[in-house]
Formats: sequence, structure tokens, C-alpha cells
Amino acid sequence: MADTIESLQKQVELQGKVILGYEKVLKLNEKELSNSEEIIKMYEQIMSYSSEELKNAQQTVKATDIVASISRDELLSAFSRIKELEEQNKKLREEALRLNLES
Repeated sequence: MADTIESLQKQVELQGKVILGYEKVLKLNEKELSNSEEIIKMYEQIMSYSSEELKNAQQTVKATDIVASISRDELLSAFSRIKELEEQNKKLREEALRLNLES
């Protein structure tokens, strides 16, 4: 009977150690899961920041294109207006010359 009690006590002790081992593994798994969740959150923040940066860069490029287009249009308009004014000046000089010759 003493052997049986000792045997049972050893089994209980062994099972206690096994349970402690499982508890340690469980705690390590919980910590690993917590770390993984934090890593995922950090990646999500990085992705969100990168997305915003990409949107800002796209808006900057679009704005630059618009400004370049406006500048080009304004430049073409200015050249057209210069040409019109030069034509008017030419006609005015011709008219002045004709008036001087008639006098």
C-alpha cells in the first residue's frame, strides 16, 4: 500500500510538473501573440502613413502639372497678345506714315 501511495504521489508530482510546463508554454504563447498583435498594429500604422504620403505625393504631382499647364497656357496667351499688339503697332505706323505722306 505504501508503494501505491508513493507511486500515486510521484504521478501527482509528475502531473503537477507537466501542468506547470503547459502553463509556462501558454504564458509564452500569450506573450508571443501580444507581440504579434503589436507588430501587426505597427505595420498597419506604417501602411496608413505610407498611403497618406503616396496620396500627398500624387496631389503634389497633380498640382505641379496644373501649374505647369496654366503657366504654358498663360505663356501662349501672352505670345498671342504680343503678336496682336505688334500687328496693331505695324498698322498704326503704316497709317502714320500714310498721313505724313498725304500732308
